[in-house]
Amino acid sequence: MTSNTGRHTLDALRELAELQRESDRLRVATAARIAFEDVVARHDELQKTGTNLREFAEIREEAAPYLNGSKAVPPSVSSAELIAHARRRIEVFGRIAEAGIEGAAEGVAEAEVELAEELRKSPAEIELVSFGFLHGPAPEADLVVDMRRHFRDPHINPEMRQLTAEHELVMRTVFDTDGVPELARAILAAVESFRAGPSAGTVRVAVGCAGGRHRSAAMINYLATQYGAEARVTAEHRDIHRDVVKR
Repeated sequence: MTSNTGRHTLDALRELAELQRESDRLRVATAARIAFEDVVARHDELQKTGTNLREFAEIREEAAPYLNGSKAVPPSVSSAELIAHARRRIEVFGRIAEAGIEGAAEGVAEAEVELAEELRKSPAEIELVSFGFLHGPAPEADLVVDMRRHFRDPHINPEMRQLTAEHELVMRTVFDTDGVPELARAILAAVESFRAGPSAGTVRVAVGCAGGRHRSAAMINYLATQYGAEARVTAEHRDIHRDVVKR
C-alpha cells in the first residue's frame, strides 16, 4: 500500500508535470507574440523610411497574413497570467521541497524572483493613499474612509505633534485606539469584496484624517503590510510631509 507521504509526493510530481506543460505553453505563446510584434514593427519602420526595398518586400510578405487578417494575431501573454503562474510554481515547488526532492528549493527561489519581477512591472491591483482633509478634498477612490470624528488625534499630544506615521510611537498610538484594528480589518474585507467582483481592475482606497500625518498615514502603512506577495500594492502618503496644520 502506498504511504501518505508517497501519495503526496506522486501528487506533487503530477502537478509539476502540469506546471511544466503550462510553462511551455506560456513560453511558446510569448515567443510567437514577440516574433509577430518584431515583424510588424520592422514592416512599419521600412515602410516609413522607404529604404532597403528588398528587405521591405521580404518583411511585407511575412507580415501580410497578419495585416490582411488571413492569419490570427498571436495573443499577448498577460501580466496576470505570468503572476499567477509564478505563484503556482512557488506553491508546487514548495510542496515538492517538503517531500525532500532535490532541487525543489532552488525552484521556489527562482519562481519567487520571477514573481517579484512581474509584480514590479505590472500595474497595481490595490492602491492605498492617505491624505488630510485640511489640505484638500479626498482623492478619487473606490473606498474613502474618514478617521477624523471617531478616533482621537495624536496631534493633541505635543510630544507627537511634529512626528508622523513613519515613527513607531505614532503607529502604536493609533493602533492602540479602540476601534482602529477593527476598522483595519473592515477595510481589508471591503477590498477583498471589491476584488472578488466580476469587473476586473485596480481597487483604490483613500484614508483621510485632519492633516494626513498621523491616523490616516498609520492606517495606510498597516494595510500595505498585510498583502506581501499576494497582491500588487502601492502605498502613497499625499500629505504626510506637509507642515503641521495650526488648529
